[in-house]
Amino acid sequence: MGTAVIVDNRPGANGAVGVVALKQAPADGATLFVASSGMVTFSPHYEKSLPYDVARDLVPIVNAAYSDVGFIAANKVRAKDLREFVALAKSSAKPLSIGSAGQGNITHAYLELFKDVAAIELVHVPYKGASPALSDVLGGHIDGMFIALSTALPAAQAGKLKVLAVVGRRSAIAPEIPTITEQGFPGVEILPWFGLFALHGTPPSITSSLAGEFRAVINAEETKKKFASAGFTSWYLAGEDFSRMIQAESETWKRLINARNLRSD
Repeated sequence: MGTAVIVDNRPGANGAVGVVALKQAPADGATLFVASSGMVTFSPHYEKSLPYDVARDLVPIVNAAYSDVGFIAANKVRAKDLREFVALAKSSAKPLSIGSAGQGNITHAYLELFKDVAAIELVHVPYKGASPALSDVLGGHIDGMFIALSTALPAAQAGKLKVLAVVGRRSAIAPEIPTITEQGFPGVEILPWFGLFALHGTPPSITSSLAGEFRAVINAEETKKKFASAGFTSWYLAGEDFSRMIQAESETWKRLINARNLRSD
């Protein structure tokens, strides 16, 4: 793009810390924010309070990529696919336990959506990050979790756990694994994406120009290869297409959260 880019990592509070930093910068397009789908579409409905308002503070520029998410199970779980897992969950005297990377994390969101579409009850066990949850799946302390497929695949290939399904669409790195929908449970199709946002008030001429610049970058073969090596797939969306996707996913999570009375503690 002909300019230097400085990456300023601001971890914490499911991305809220980064938005606060963006709000302190001028609305001139020089400072952008990389947001996950969860913090833009799930957290605003799940959290009781946030230091940002998506509609008021953020302007969507482009969606850049999505990651493959798998539903994994511990080897102790007597199920070789998702149908058998659901049947086991319905017949088990003790509810199966499913971990997440934390309350309000996108892995928690997928769990609640899966429970809803499969009409099963599962015990949610939140962790402080995906790594400790994965360790407990490997150790057989919990029964499963939703997790980035690239993170879980090495253990699955070594026979240490089972990947029962993937979310949304089959993965290029493990195309043999069927989706949740393909196994008879439609409705868990939202892909976890990562997009670029500007601060509200940034001139449309600037956001439009940025979207055009990023299109060439995101669709470049070199970018696709770098994304793939990190477990992501390039997925360019901009303008009204990106805004419509955000709105549709936000409504899906809102309906689920209201129907199941889910709120942060």
